[in-house]
Amino acid sequence: MDKLVSVITPTYNYGHLIHRLLDSVMNQTYDDIEMFVIDDGSTDNTKGVVEPYIENFAKAGKKLQYIYQENLGLASAINTGLRNINGEYLVWPDADDWYNTDTAIADLVEVFEKSPDSVGSVRGMQYCRNEKTLKIIGKRGIEDKAYHKNMFEQALLQKSDWWVNPGSIMIRTKHLFCYYPNKEIFSPHHAQNGALLLPILYDFDCITINKYIYNVIVSKKSDSRKRHSYSELIKRYGRSRKMLTETLRVIKNMPKTEYDKLVKRHMLRLDIICAKLAFAYKKKADFISYYRAISENDPEATKKFKLKVFFSKIPFGYDIHNMLAKVKGFPKKIFLKY
Repeated sequence: MDKLVSVITPTYNYGHLIHRLLDSVMNQTYDDIEMFVIDDGSTDNTKGVVEPYIENFAKAGKKLQYIYQENLGLASAINTGLRNINGEYLVWPDADDWYNTDTAIADLVEVFEKSPDSVGSVRGMQYCRNEKTLKIIGKRGIEDKAYHKNMFEQALLQKSDWWVNPGSIMIRTKHLFCYYPNKEIFSPHHAQNGALLLPILYDFDCITINKYIYNVIVSKKSDSRKRHSYSELIKRYGRSRKMLTETLRVIKNMPKTEYDKLVKRHMLRLDIICAKLAFAYKKKADFISYYRAISENDPEATKKFKLKVFFSKIPFGYDIHNMLAKVKGFPKKIFLKY
């Protein structure tokens, strides 16, 4: 018998799009699949779209379960799914994305089946598609490139070789539940991917297969891509700070000195991002506050902010800065634009 693969999909008002994902999972050549659609308080026709698929999944030799809960956020929906799964492997695709090939899950499982327990995750490459035309407008991953197996730092600092959409990466559940024996991650609202992946990426190898197995919709309306207000963005990065400190704590074999170093490094990265945001949104007090935090953490990193500090102190400085940054031929690097 094949090893069971669990699929968790949180959704909120994606009744008009989730059929693509359901079709792509139902049509997988890999049969031993259980899928849980966690409806996080949708007010649209999500239930009416998903429930008819339950019988279709059964006919295809797979299992689909629809679970409704009040609107508590993505992390809560993931936790609801984790408490219900039985699989040896786990993927958690977004409701508006879908698998690019019918062999995607089989391809990921095949790598696991040929690998030792030291491999904790396997990921495939992604196509980025226009939300209206579905045409390919970008790719994540290079087919002829050999990727490193140690992806922890890449993921932690969001470096160039790291990409992930939760449907394109598969993890071993026995490894995951060593960190979360209660089958519940700490993740405020939108930081669930880090909570699920960082511990496994720290302790185990990640293998990349050179196939485009997954489609990611690039949508202006999606939560991760739409333009948020300044306060919303700052709150989001605040949640990211909390997620990191709590998630790294579950890695039992991480020395405290390394934990402190990683937290400090991540906080510096977030302070730099927030400083850029504060300047872009003309929040002088916040900008100076983040600048001081950067200075205390890494004085060398403040050099790139000297010009912004100057413009923040003069009348109409923000507008002058942004105007000069748009002047054709003017050296852009010195402006460190957001």
